[in-house]
Amino acid sequence: MASLRDVLGRVLTVPGVQATVLVGREGLPIELAGRGDPRFLEALGALGASVLGTAEALGRELGQSLTVGTICEYDHALITVEPLGDFAAVVTLAESAASLGRVRHTVRASADELLRLLDAR
Repeated sequence: MASLRDVLGRVLTVPGVQATVLVGREGLPIELAGRGDPRFLEALGALGASVLGTAEALGRELGQSLTVGTICEYDHALITVEPLGDFAAVVTLAESAASLGRVRHTVRASADELLRLLDAR
């Protein structure tokens, strides 16, 4: 059986992806994968969870029922935040928007497996 890190590692195979973090909705890291200081990865996850909370609040104000994902695009970076059930999210850091489609596909294709692994903990 694959581990959480193994499943997150699939996202790292997408060209341009530097890091991916499985984080609880409260911002605490569950699993980290990627290149860089672990403290940076923890901050990425915590801030990503905060972005997701804000996006969900905005969606409620707009009368929308479900946040599918959040994308933050910068000059030389792209952050995606994908909800994973009611209690977790996957935050990914990539170099540019060129990898957006593959990142989102890979995370969504792995969602059920990640949820099963979380339930098994």
